[in-house]
Amino acid sequence: MITFVINEPPMGAVRMTQRGKWTKKNAQRYLAYKQMIGLIARKQFSEPLEGPVAVEIGFRYPYPKSWTKKRLREALESQELPTIKPDIDNCVKGIFDALNKIAWKDDSQVVALVTRKYYSDHPEIEVKVWQIGEETQEII
Repeated sequence: MITFVINEPPMGAVRMTQRGKWTKKNAQRYLAYKQMIGLIARKQFSEPLEGPVAVEIGFRYPYPKSWTKKRLREALESQELPTIKPDIDNCVKGIFDALNKIAWKDDSQVVALVTRKYYSDHPEIEVKVWQIGEETQEII
């Protein structure tokens, strides 16, 4: 299993089909985000994995500064989870786009996926990738 952390808040993929969403500023920000993830991942992967792959991603979001201490404590204990934008599938799309040809040859190789959204004191993204069939991480 290969694990790495991206010390940035989660960002969803930018849709090119919606008018007004694909602005030059958003496009540049998204491309920089994907490049940063790719640079971090390249340090972990000597070559793309082959065959079926499993992925686990934990998206940790910053909590609103206006929250009370009680609400913050509940959020950090996962009693309150982020039902906020961006949608989790768009966040996954951004990670998968960045990992193509680095962690795997194509994201069609991903056959198992677990994702979660949390609140955290430290916004980040934790990614775990492994080949199906590794003795220590067999998918049932």
